[in-house]
Amino acid sequence: MNLEPESSAASGVQLELAALEKSAVHLRYFLPSIPTGLIQTPEYMRHVMTRTSASATGDVDRVIALKLERQAVLNDPEKRFEFLLTESAIRWQLCEAAVMAQQIEHLVSLSRRPNVDVKVLPLSARVSEVPFNTFTVYDTTLATLEVFTGRVVLREAKDVEHYSRLFEAFAGHAYTDDAARQLLDDWAQSSSASG
Repeated sequence: MNLEPESSAASGVQLELAALEKSAVHLRYFLPSIPTGLIQTPEYMRHVMTRTSASATGDVDRVIALKLERQAVLNDPEKRFEFLLTESAIRWQLCEAAVMAQQIEHLVSLSRRPNVDVKVLPLSARVSEVPFNTFTVYDTTLATLEVFTGRVVLREAKDVEHYSRLFEAFAGHAYTDDAARQLLDDWAQSSSASG
């Protein structure tokens, strides 16, 4: 298969992320603006990849297939995943109501897995930290920051510790378990009703 350069780069990113996810045991994702591909539905993924300013060009189907392959790591009971999403990340109207509702329902479903913790930080929470960007902490050895033009990788212990503490600070204000699922259910119903 002959991929265009942008698609090749996007495919490379997916393979790199898969390797990081495979090697780590405890993964913490802070998601202030959008769910990560690891927890997106295919329909939501396609919308993000084809209709936003961050849209990929080239073989979108190939990149989506790689993202969906990556999601298999969620089935590994030896791994622990924490996804901390802001209300904005969940409710930002990126696509039509049916796709939004399905994406939110998918988060509820994922939250029921024993190795997946979906935390929700509502806009009503008073938080002193500012959610500047998406970041992921892999165990205690690596942190990555997502920016518009790519990803910054941090390996220095002090940097990884900083983002671990920041994750915990945000998580301290988030809804978890049944409380998070209730919020998500309410938002899914609200999305469905607006369609």
